[in-house]
Amino acid sequence: MGNGKVKILVACHKPDSVYEDEVYIPIHVGRAISKCTDDMHHMIGDDTGDNISDKNPMYCEVTAQYWAWKNLKDVEYIGLCHYRRYFGQRVTNDNIEFFLSDKYDVMLAKKQYDYKKVLFRLILASSQEDLYIFLYAIKKLYPEYLSTACEFINNNVIIGYNMFIMKKAEFDKFAKWQFDILFEMEKYIKISGYTRAKRVYGYYAEYLLPIYCLYNKLHIRYSPVVSMVGEKEKRTMKVRVRNVIFKIWFRIVLKHIRWEDKPTLTGLAVDYPDIDFNI
Repeated sequence: MGNGKVKILVACHKPDSVYEDEVYIPIHVGRAISKCTDDMHHMIGDDTGDNISDKNPMYCEVTAQYWAWKNLKDVEYIGLCHYRRYFGQRVTNDNIEFFLSDKYDVMLAKKQYDYKKVLFRLILASSQEDLYIFLYAIKKLYPEYLSTACEFINNNVIIGYNMFIMKKAEFDKFAKWQFDILFEMEKYIKISGYTRAKRVYGYYAEYLLPIYCLYNKLHIRYSPVVSMVGEKEKRTMKVRVRNVIFKIWFRIVLKHIRWEDKPTLTGLAVDYPDIDFNI
C-alpha cells in the first residue's frame, strides 16, 4: 500500500473501475468467499490477518473496517468510502489538516433529511426484533450510549453510507465499541433468507457511526458525497424503474403499519420511553 499518514480504503465487492492513488486504497471486501478473486487480484483483500471476510454478506463494507482495525498500522488517519461513492473533496497527505484539524475530529457524509424517522428505516431494512436487539446490545454493553442512540433513531436525520475519515487512534476506539455491539447482536439475531435482511449488521453499523460521534461530542465536518457510475454497471432504465418501485412500496407499507398491533414494539415502548414510536 505504500507509506503515508492517510489511508482511505475504497470498498469494492466486484470488478469495476475505481479511483486509486497513494491515499485511496481499493480493498476487495468479502474476498474469502468471493467468486471474483482472479479479476480483483491486484487489490488488497479483507481476508488476511485477523479478519471477518467470510461475514461480508451480513456486514457489507464493515468487513473492511474490521480488517483496518486489526491489521492496518503506522497510519495517522484512516477512512472508508466505496468504489461508487466518495467524499466530494479529494483528501491527500498534504491537505488532511485542512479537513481535520483542531476544529474537526471526523469527516462524515452530509446530513440528509427523510420524511420518516430513522427507526422506521431500520425496521424496514431488518425487522422490529432486530431493532430491539440493537438497543438491547447497547444497553447491555455501553448503557451510557443508550440515550444518544434513542435520540438519534427517533429523528429524521440520516448520516449514511458508512463513510468516514478520522484519526486512527480515534478509529481504533470506535471500532472496538462498534464490533462489541455488532458481535453481541449476532448472539440473538436470526438471519433470514431474504437478501436485504442478510445485510443487517451493515445496516446497523451505518447508524452506530454517527451515534458514537455524537455521544463523544466529536467535531464533525459534513461533506457532500459524490456518486460514481462504474463502466460495468451503468444506471440503466431498469435500475431507475426498480428504485421508483421501491419508493412506492415503501410508502404503501408505511401507511399500513399500526404500532399498537405490534407486540415487539409495545415492548420497545415500555423499555425505551424516550422513543416516540408514532411514525
